[in-house]
Amino acid sequence: MVHEMGLKCPKCRTSDPAANQLRDGKSQTRGPNCANCRGDGYIYRGAIVVRGLATSIRQQKNVHDVGYAQQGDMQFSIGPESLSCETGARRVSMSDKFTATWDQPLDEGQGIVRGAHTMGDNLRLKNQGEANEDRLWYEPGEALFCEDENGETYTPGDFNLGPGRVISWVGRQPMVGVKYVLKYTAYFEWIVWAPPQERHDRDNRNLGPLVFLRKRHVAFINDSVNISASDRIPIGSRVSC
Repeated sequence: MVHEMGLKCPKCRTSDPAANQLRDGKSQTRGPNCANCRGDGYIYRGAIVVRGLATSIRQQKNVHDVGYAQQGDMQFSIGPESLSCETGARRVSMSDKFTATWDQPLDEGQGIVRGAHTMGDNLRLKNQGEANEDRLWYEPGEALFCEDENGETYTPGDFNLGPGRVISWVGRQPMVGVKYVLKYTAYFEWIVWAPPQERHDRDNRNLGPLVFLRKRHVAFINDSVNISASDRIPIGSRVSC
C-alpha cells in the first residue's frame, strides 16, 4: 500500500487557541471546497510504498454487538522490511492515509448529482473540476454500471473515469441536477482512525505496527457547508448507525 503522512490543512484548519475563537470557530473545521486539501481537511505528504498483510477487510455492513455498523474497516500489518528506507524508520500515526494498490468494487456505488458543483451556492465557492466533470470519492479503476433516476443507463463510451477522482462526460449524459449512481472499482484510500499497535519481539526487534484503517468516505462522513462548528464530530469518534 502507499503510505502518506497526514497533516492538518494549513489553509482551512488551525489549532491556534486564539484563531479558533474567530468566525464562530469555523477556522478549525475543514472546508469541503478548500482548494489546498480538496475538502479532506488534511494534506498528505511523503508517499512511499510499504509492504504488509491486509486482513479483516469489512465489505459488509453487519452490526457489531456494541450497536454500531462500522463498515469500511481494515487492519494492515506492516512488515519489518518496510520500517527502514532512505529517510530512516517509517512512523505511522493518527490521520495518516494508506492507498491500496489493487482496485475493489465500491460497495453499492456512489450517488452523484450531475453538475452539482455548478449549481446554487456552489457557484460562489472555489470548486475543483470542469463543467463536464463530477467528483468521485476515489481514484477509479473501471466502471461496472451507471444509471440515473429516470432509468437511463450509460456506458464507458458516454464518460471517462479519471485521471484523478473524477468522471468526465463526453457523450450522452444526465441533465444537470439529475441524480445518478455509478458503481465502479476503486483504489480505496484508508484513514488511520486509531493509534497503531507497536509490536516488538523478545530481542526488542521492531516487527512493525498493526494499523487500524477506515475507508475515506466513512471516516469523512457527514460534511456539509451548512453544518455549524458545533455540529461537527471529531474524526476519531464518527460512526454510521
